[in-house]
Amino acid sequence: MSDKSSILSVVPLGAAHRVQGNRSVALPGVTVDILTTRKIELQHWELRRLNDPYWRLYWPLEEGGQVEINGTLTPLKPGTVYLIPPHTTFSTTTRQPFSKWYAHFNLGPVADRAAPGIYAFPCTPALRTWLKELIKLGANTDQPRFPWVSVLLVAGVVQKLPAQVWDQQRLDARVLKAMEFMNQHLGLKLTAEQIARHSGLSVRNLNHLFQQELQQPPMRVLLDYRLDEACRLLRHTDDSIEAIAESCGLVNRHYFSRMMRQYRNTSPAAYRQESFG
Repeated sequence: MSDKSSILSVVPLGAAHRVQGNRSVALPGVTVDILTTRKIELQHWELRRLNDPYWRLYWPLEEGGQVEINGTLTPLKPGTVYLIPPHTTFSTTTRQPFSKWYAHFNLGPVADRAAPGIYAFPCTPALRTWLKELIKLGANTDQPRFPWVSVLLVAGVVQKLPAQVWDQQRLDARVLKAMEFMNQHLGLKLTAEQIARHSGLSVRNLNHLFQQELQQPPMRVLLDYRLDEACRLLRHTDDSIEAIAESCGLVNRHYFSRMMRQYRNTSPAAYRQESFG
């Protein structure tokens, strides 16, 4: 006879539904947020110490582009796909005109803290098939279709990343819970007490865990999340700076500008106007 103490109810008490069983596996949720997928033909590609809060996927169709990270130059080669995680500081140059497909995307608050760098993978038959589908979608300008193939392409490349990219993701479950809570409530005036309560911790223990695992206090991590989301909106929407500040919990345009200058060394308007790709 089975042990009744192991039976879990997976619906709230008082609900009309009845679902009971043994939860043998519970994997965390995953977000794949495609911000844009584009093909671009570049005469010049000169980026200077760019640092953005989202992933980049580059698929060069010809030689000509180069990415520099910490003094190491990586020429972008046809037949190879490249991933650059969020908050990787990099520069680019062009040796000659070239074209490339690229995608900007997010994978959620935990995966987006992956180890910085540039990761290269040879094109596989599956990736080439998805590229052909992207070309078809791009040619159909009269009747744009849902770009489902962008998700396949991103997922297909991300799963090739080496295990060490994710090593720093082995965080305390209570820290992960706090991070998820903050990321889902950026527009609210959150306090350390609210975050600690949601995570089942005292404020003192919350601060200790964040310093131990992330080397930052929780409210500083929350500010980073707010600035990351604000930068995403600046680059990928036409929302006003005032509206972005309000939706990200950054009080107003003046406070938003001050935080951007202090922590991102730029202003909201300048960040929006910077060339990228």
